Amino acid sequence: MPRLTRPTPLQRRSHHPAKLTETRQTAIMGKVHGSLARAGKVKAQTPKVEPQEKKKTPKGRAKKRLTYVRRFVNVTMTGGKRKMNPNPGAA
Repeated sequence: MPRLTRPTPLQRRSHHPAKLTETRQTAIMGKVHGSLARAGKVKAQTPKVEPQEKKKTPKGRAKKRLTYVRRFVNVTMTGGKRKMNPNPGAA
């Protein structure tokens, strides 16, 4: 009758070197999203438009004043509620 021995801590671990060779993946994964031959096509064909000159936006106290005026002074109450959308005519 052979004598039973307890496994050593190295044998109990799942990342034992002998087990690593068995669990390696050999399947090659598939390609995703096609080739890169046409990358950047849309950006390249859109016409270049120069950015327009914009008025300087107020900073600090002046910006707080502007938001106060927009929210509380120049309000148009429609249906008893203040409209939150800054650009209601778009879309």
